[in-house]
Amino acid sequence: MISVYLLFLFSTLASIAMYSYPRTAIKVGFGLGALSSFYACCHFLGAIDETTSFALFGNFLFAPHFELTPLGQFFSFVVSFIALASSIYGLSYAEEYVKKANTAVFASLFNAFVLFMLLVISANDTFSFIVLWELMTIVSAFLILVNDGGDKTLKAVMIYLGIAQIGAFCILCGMLIINHYTGSSVFNQLSGTYMPLWASILCFVLFLIGFGSKAGMWPFHVWLPLAHPAAPSNVSSLMSGVMIKVAIFGLIKFALMLPLAPGFGIVLVLFGAASALFGVLYALTQHDYKALLAYHSVENIGIILLGIGSGLYGLATSNSLLAGLGLMAGLYHVLNHATFKGLLFLSAGSVLRATHTKDMQALGGLAKKMPYTAAFFFIGAMAITALPPLNGFVSEWFVYRSMLLGGMGDGVLARFIFGLGMVALALTGALAVMCFVKVYGVIFGGMPRDERINQNAKEAPKSMLAGMALLALGCVGFGLGAKSVVASILTPVSNLYGSTQNIQAISTPLIAIVLLSTLLMPFVILRVVKANRKKPREGDPWACGFKYSTRMQMTAAPFTGDLRKITNWILRADKKIETNGYFEPVRYKNHTKDIWWAWVYEPSIKFNKLIADKIGIMQNGKTNLYALYVLLYLCAILAIGHYML
Repeated sequence: MISVYLLFLFSTLASIAMYSYPRTAIKVGFGLGALSSFYACCHFLGAIDETTSFALFGNFLFAPHFELTPLGQFFSFVVSFIALASSIYGLSYAEEYVKKANTAVFASLFNAFVLFMLLVISANDTFSFIVLWELMTIVSAFLILVNDGGDKTLKAVMIYLGIAQIGAFCILCGMLIINHYTGSSVFNQLSGTYMPLWASILCFVLFLIGFGSKAGMWPFHVWLPLAHPAAPSNVSSLMSGVMIKVAIFGLIKFALMLPLAPGFGIVLVLFGAASALFGVLYALTQHDYKALLAYHSVENIGIILLGIGSGLYGLATSNSLLAGLGLMAGLYHVLNHATFKGLLFLSAGSVLRATHTKDMQALGGLAKKMPYTAAFFFIGAMAITALPPLNGFVSEWFVYRSMLLGGMGDGVLARFIFGLGMVALALTGALAVMCFVKVYGVIFGGMPRDERINQNAKEAPKSMLAGMALLALGCVGFGLGAKSVVASILTPVSNLYGSTQNIQAISTPLIAIVLLSTLLMPFVILRVVKANRKKPREGDPWACGFKYSTRMQMTAAPFTGDLRKITNWILRADKKIETNGYFEPVRYKNHTKDIWWAWVYEPSIKFNKLIADKIGIMQNGKTNLYALYVLLYLCAILAIGHYML
């Protein structure tokens, strides 16, 4: 455990030491990052059933103590696995930044980001947890700025930091309340302590806001579609793949320290259903493919919360099978979402690097130019849409099982909420398939919509393909090897609820054999009957007698036109039609707005700006007035100290 952290610390320092050698810094920084991540993967996977700990020597920074339980080992493995693929990818990808950023700083921040995520997972006291949590947030904000320091990126970073600070404040308040009742700030001494019901509910609400905002849970998700597209793609892979999972780790860890009530699980299921449904609805209407992937993170965090909520409900009602199934579903989907979302963001980075546009309306026909990237994106799309036999299918199957079991409980409210969750999950699955048919079809299928972009597009370098290939193998392996994955996750799950309930996985190899047989059947029939052996005739698509044009292809906007009409009450599309004379083409724009931003965040920001303007009157540059402020403050403190202490 210490050796892993020291390796990432060394990688961080070695990267920044190459400050004057940008190309060498890329090889050294991301190369060491890959080696450290590979070692970390092996270490955490081998120690997944162990509890390890260490304390820093002396009394450095409040004598911080670090401990990894099986749950921490599992999340550390997930972080290291995605970091490994992103580091390999970065060896060639970071070459793009030689002229617009210092690559030594980029590589150093990248390794520091991974280090702080791992340290947050192992932090075992309030002080070190919140300090490392803030360092993780700040470093990720700097990494977003590596890509672009423009006004739009700065705005995205400020919104991200603003919501992160509100979340950190809630987490700290929740931890301090627990510390008050337990008389200790060391986490492994906090569980099982008596707390009044109101304090327990208050702490749960604070943790839900704090960790939920970092995880991108609805309605705290508004920073994701702004920050993730603005970051470099290998950083987006880490932020969307694992940083938001660190928040899920925190939510599980601190929720289990509280006296659990069935309502906690019900609330998580409700928020999970809303996140899944709203996330996929907003994703469907995006034209920026990186923003679309960010909204799918909101959706998948919702699916994870459905599983975790079922598990907490099972724990609170002493239903060990439901507790085990729910936690297994949540943790399995944590691993799977990190893998396929990492793959999709890396594939999107390759497309962006080749085309220099995030607008999918301008793309098309890239499968011929970038066949390997198209294949990897296709695997990621199959996994995220839960198509068998890939990994997303198995974890969603566990989520369905846990929801079904929860819906068979005694309470009417629980039956209704779990039923609602299942309907939301089914709708989410159907809409996710529709969304990725659109994305893959518009970007990789059809004919090129812009010849200039198409001519300049070329396949990604080998190291970028290697990073994507590793995650694609993960998507296939975590699906086909479901029984082994379940056996590995069962250790942290059993450690959480203190039981060894037998949980069986579905036989995905059998499903794969059936599907492959179905796929090969037409070719076998053709071979047997010896038909259709003529060489196919190639020509332009039939266009009802008109001359074919690439403008006749389906684009992203009309693909979801009917859905926009049905859901306009919630999506609130901003329609604009521009006409420039009879002979010029009509330009039609139809962008949706995130109504939660308009309803909640925008009025709050305007109110804060108004308050800031009023307070700003006090800042007038007169030294004597500043001395008066200090004097008044001291008098107030003395008065409070005299009468209240």
